[in-house]
Amino acid sequence: MSLGVYLYRHIRTKQVLVSTEQSVLARPHLLKSQIKPNQRPARIRPDHWTPLVAALGFKDKRAQENAFMLASMAGHPLVAQSAQAQRETVLKPNKEKRLADMDMVERQVAQLARTFMYMDAVKSNTGEGEEQADINLLWEDSSWVARIEEAGLQWPRWVVHGHLDLKRGNIIMNPEVRQGQP
Repeated sequence: MSLGVYLYRHIRTKQVLVSTEQSVLARPHLLKSQIKPNQRPARIRPDHWTPLVAALGFKDKRAQENAFMLASMAGHPLVAQSAQAQRETVLKPNKEKRLADMDMVERQVAQLARTFMYMDAVKSNTGEGEEQADINLLWEDSSWVARIEEAGLQWPRWVVHGHLDLKRGNIIMNPEVRQGQP
């Protein structure tokens, strides 16, 4: 079974959890470490979390853990808000501001792209002769690939994009992901 990093999106709040496991329930402490206390759901319901992207093909556990650590850090939006948009945000009711603060999808996808760009830069600067293994990014919504490139971020050449096949909205059916599972 290949090593991977998985990003899960909450279907109501658009919060994102990053995990090295295929199930959100496998590591419930991630909720405490990645989401602010005042924005956490009361409990983890697996039917409320759907896979956003699966990054598969890390060559060893160390590379997987490095990608996990970088991808789970709080990200920044693809494009900074304009002054007008910031003024409009200030004038919104508190409930709408809270929902906007919880929407982490764009920030975490941008952080994932920056993670792979950083890994590519470190690899080229250290001068290690070993070739980087291809990382497969399987997307729930493949339009994110183009949105990242439109924002000026470039995917490294060793990143290959594909489609994430889901059953019932949250069960991954891709054979490369399910390989080695009962």
